[in-house]
Amino acid sequence: MKVINVDLAVKPGQQESYEAFIDQLVQGSRSEPGNISYNHFKKLGSDTDYEIIEHWQDDDAVAFHNNTPHFQTFLNGVSDFLTTDPVIIRMGYTE
Repeated sequence: MKVINVDLAVKPGQQESYEAFIDQLVQGSRSEPGNISYNHFKKLGSDTDYEIIEHWQDDDAVAFHNNTPHFQTFLNGVSDFLTTDPVIIRMGYTE
């Protein structure tokens, strides 16, 4: 299984717009072949810090995801909402 965590720091006052924007990514990603789970959370104790936690079957599923229209829309637009670049942690395969 491939696990990817993405930390996102959203500009104050942009949370509602960001959440509507990110919902398209979450819903599209959950329906992809090879997706085990795809979740988006607001971090406890913060109004502007979020995290995406993704679980994929394998590298092929991640490669497919990276080429989908909803992921490309995310890549092209997410920086408008963020104070810093996303922090991405990729974890290897587990049995």
